[in-house]
Amino acid sequence: MHKFTKILILCFLSFFLTGCVECTLLLDYSKTTSPKLETEFCIEEDTLKKYNMNIKEIKKQITSYDLFKQWEIHDLNKTQKNQKYVGFQLIAPSSFTKEITTLKKKKNQYDLTISIDSSLLDISELNHYKSTLKLLDSSDALCQMKVIMPGTITYSNYGKYLNNTLTINLFDVFINQVDLSFHVISKKNHQQLYLYFITLFLLGCLIIYLIFFKIRQKKS
Repeated sequence: MHKFTKILILCFLSFFLTGCVECTLLLDYSKTTSPKLETEFCIEEDTLKKYNMNIKEIKKQITSYDLFKQWEIHDLNKTQKNQKYVGFQLIAPSSFTKEITTLKKKKNQYDLTISIDSSLLDISELNHYKSTLKLLDSSDALCQMKVIMPGTITYSNYGKYLNNTLTINLFDVFINQVDLSFHVISKKNHQQLYLYFITLFLLGCLIIYLIFFKIRQKKS
């Protein structure tokens, strides 16, 4: 298993060094009763051809790893800055999402804990590649984790947050060997929701009034 992990790490680091790779881990808790965890991995099509690699081979290597055997996998194709990207999306089973996360609600506050045990994902091997990871962190390569929360995020023990989205630079996590344990707090402002619905109601009334006003004008 350690040999496989090293090969996989070297493979991914080689691709990231080209600067043509995007890897995003997304945890969506906007719907608190049905959270979603998914990973997207995309690489420039030209880069794959250059290294004589096939995206199917990469998928096969990853899905042979025990952690991902129960995950759904879908192909991805997109164009960005006039460049074609190919890749895949891995969707975690709900049981795994619940295993690594705990969400507690108190009134209008949401308290999320994300904890990934080393038995599930051991990043200690990356300690041997710190210089490479630092180089990647300063390049155009993208490796990040995003967490979407209900309401507005008010606290996180790691990363940067704006509104309801927390972004964590995973290169930084790997370089500093940070424990894969994150704490996020968000709040829903009920007053803002009331104002939102009142505004929608008033807007609806205004539209109805204008429609009737135009009908009357036509009749007269």
